[in-house]
Amino acid sequence: MLDNEAWDNVAERVIADDFYLRSHRIIFSSMQGLISREKPIDLVTLSELLEQTGELQQVGGFPYLLEIQKNTPSSANILAYADIVRERAVVREMIGVANEIAESGFDTQGRSSNELLDMAESKVFKIAEKRTNANDGPKGIGDILNRTLDRIEFLSTQTNHNGVTGVSTGYHDLDRMTTGLQPSDLIIVAARPSMGKCIVAGSRVMDPQSGALHVIDDLVKNGEANVFSLNNDFKLRSTRPSAFVDDGYKPVFRVTTALGREIETTITHPFLTGEGWKPLAHIDVGERVAVPRKLDAFGNSALPEHEIKLLAYMLADGGTTDTNPKFTNGNPRVLDEFRHCVEQFGGVRCSSSLSLNRTPSVRVRACEKSLLERRQIFATRLRESMQALSLTARQVALLSGVVPSATTAWLQGKSLPNSDAFKRLSDGLGVTAEGLLQGGRDSAGKNDKNRFTAWLQQHQVMAKSALHKSVPKDVFKLPRAQLALFLNRLFCCDGSIFVQNKRQVALSYASSSKALARDVQHLLLRFGVLARLREKQVKYKGSFRSACELVITHRQSINTFINEIGIFGKEERVETARAVLGELQESHNLDSLPDSAIDYIRARKGSRSWASLFTEKGEVMPNGFNPHLSAGSRRRISRNKAAEYARLLDDEYLQNLASSDLYWDEVVKIEPLGSKQVYDLSVPDTHNFVAEDILVHNTTFAMNLAEHAALNEDKPVVIFSLEMPAEQIMMRMLASLSRVNQTKVRTGNLDDDDWARISSTMGMLNEKNNMYIDDGSGLTPTEVRSRSRRIAREHGGVSMIMVDYLQLMTVPGMSENRTLEIAEISRSLKALAKELKCPVVALSQLNRSLEQRSDKRPVNSDLRESGSIEQDADVIMFIYRDEVYHPDGDKQGLAEIILGKQRNGPIGSVELKFHGALSRFDNYARADTEDDY
Repeated sequence: MLDNEAWDNVAERVIADDFYLRSHRIIFSSMQGLISREKPIDLVTLSELLEQTGELQQVGGFPYLLEIQKNTPSSANILAYADIVRERAVVREMIGVANEIAESGFDTQGRSSNELLDMAESKVFKIAEKRTNANDGPKGIGDILNRTLDRIEFLSTQTNHNGVTGVSTGYHDLDRMTTGLQPSDLIIVAARPSMGKCIVAGSRVMDPQSGALHVIDDLVKNGEANVFSLNNDFKLRSTRPSAFVDDGYKPVFRVTTALGREIETTITHPFLTGEGWKPLAHIDVGERVAVPRKLDAFGNSALPEHEIKLLAYMLADGGTTDTNPKFTNGNPRVLDEFRHCVEQFGGVRCSSSLSLNRTPSVRVRACEKSLLERRQIFATRLRESMQALSLTARQVALLSGVVPSATTAWLQGKSLPNSDAFKRLSDGLGVTAEGLLQGGRDSAGKNDKNRFTAWLQQHQVMAKSALHKSVPKDVFKLPRAQLALFLNRLFCCDGSIFVQNKRQVALSYASSSKALARDVQHLLLRFGVLARLREKQVKYKGSFRSACELVITHRQSINTFINEIGIFGKEERVETARAVLGELQESHNLDSLPDSAIDYIRARKGSRSWASLFTEKGEVMPNGFNPHLSAGSRRRISRNKAAEYARLLDDEYLQNLASSDLYWDEVVKIEPLGSKQVYDLSVPDTHNFVAEDILVHNTTFAMNLAEHAALNEDKPVVIFSLEMPAEQIMMRMLASLSRVNQTKVRTGNLDDDDWARISSTMGMLNEKNNMYIDDGSGLTPTEVRSRSRRIAREHGGVSMIMVDYLQLMTVPGMSENRTLEIAEISRSLKALAKELKCPVVALSQLNRSLEQRSDKRPVNSDLRESGSIEQDADVIMFIYRDEVYHPDGDKQGLAEIILGKQRNGPIGSVELKFHGALSRFDNYARADTEDDY
């Protein structure tokens, strides 16, 4: 009121809520209102406004305004007064937040400690965020020119020969376009998930929790799944994917193994080989890949025992294409059990068919006596309903839409309403169909499907020719004992066990349906039974047609089958096989490790003799011990032998390999199939999952940026990895920096030269000690900010922050609106970059829409949830590898880094060399440029 010109300075420091007394808040707001209407602030105008709003007496009236003015000596120290008000307000807010935090601690309302910590941290940060910095606001051009000159002079002393003024990326062409990653910039690095590593629509994935088989299409659609994944100990475990990817249409190939397992994938999808994960493009026919040797998971959805047996019988020897189902089998015990199981349905009967030179068969029909009994039940219930509603036969006929004589026949039990009339009748009487007749109208219709037929239809077994049969979905979810019972009865009909020359035992299962044979192969795998699927030509009605056969020759598998499954009706043959197996020496020719295991054992043994290794164990080397591990030998190593070598060498990796959940299966065929719809799953930590009973695999550029910054900057790099554990990040980094194949690093299969490189790299990283990795999942922007602040405070700042990846971050309380959540995340990351004055590199995924375009090079609008990300980002980089979409093109091993946005520089693209095996991008020396090396 003493000096209106001082208002602008005060308004930058103080807001109305900063005042403790309500009267002072009202007065300050009224002053603000006068200024906004370009009116002066004095006793007269202020009191008049307060009187108009009815607030003059609330603030103490005109005398109090006069007293305030008289007690203020001058406006010269007004900024100091404002700072006092501001400081006291901050302290009060802190006290208020502290009280709220304390109350939350006493009353958690079901929230976890992590949620409470996040809430507390967020409230404290908001106190600082809503304050206006006194140094903010318009600056005179003179001040700006002076600061700009200081900046230019500083850069002139700091800039290197490549013109880099920020954090160097390590890539010369990219540095020339960006002058490095600048302080306070938010840099988005984006690419399609997995860059083409996908499997075909319709591929089946097993749920380890329920035993169910789901097609990958449904998993991606629902965004939820449980899968089997291989960990670093070569053990399969249940896990949950973190991302579900629809990758559109891509060229695909069918891979077939010696066991007959098949999967359709893109050419870039990796498979686990003896030399580590390799893309299909680098796998040749004859190479061995890892497949599960056992999927030890069963469901808990039990079915009645008679239903399990009947499903197996009807799939094996059932005829379901006629009106009434038929079962054909020559074993009297099997026929008797089939009849007994059918009788438990009720309302049906079995009629036998015996013909000369024909296999006996049984046809299941509706039971006439039962039909009559059920019609009498219907008549009784109808009569009771009519009496309860006082309805006559004529009235019932009217509400059913039939003539009165039909109603009379119903009441006499002579006939039933047709389906439409039955529904009108039940609706009119106000009772359910079950209320009129248990099992519904069709259970008593003379010309309708019987209860057994209806049950077969429910399980999708009815009306299926032999070529098109498959195992019903409910069977996959059976408990272990019931699944064994199902397989027992299947083999009872279409299986056999035989002994050749009293030395060789084998099991087989035959079916004209490839789908059924493949289903049975999968069900056997749950018990650890390895079955080989092969196709052959068989005679059928005077000609030949394809048929499938499962063959089991692996001794351990046969033993498991005999002990856990067995074959009903063939018990004598099973026992003969058991006796022969007990006398035979086991052969491991079909169950051995890949050839690379020999190299690994020789490297671990080194120059030591086998005799000395036995001596170290306090043992004597057995006579005739010959491991056949010479350089020229390619004799395969059995699992048992590998376990013995692991014991002698005290080698955990070799022991894990010997006792793994893997079978090393040979690739026998790779066939192109054209373009198909493909999907992928991202699995945290392990980055692989089991599909179609084969193992398939699923951030490199941004990590290379972090590596270069960590080794060349004085301040630390902070990496927030929401998907990959810290140990795996370090393995990738070691592979990249030491230029050792990353799969050799992951498996520990390193030679002396590899160890030397790894040791040198570890020494370099340890000496620099300039990187921090946070692998907490589901981090919030508040957590990222607080943890980054702590490291910056301890080290005087940070050189770079990397977040992998943005879409995995969460904001508490905003999960219902993904757009607002992503906007808050990107805004927070940009604010963090400005606050700590360092570049923040955030990885982001792209929308799948770009897969529908002929040109797959991404643009800004392809960013997933792109609006706020594109707005907040200072630089947007896209990774594009042409070889993913054109495997036979001329861009093999090259990657484009596309600058889609650069707030303070040009856009365009640069080419880099991509080394998938090293998890590394390198500068690309073109033929027309000087080689940097």
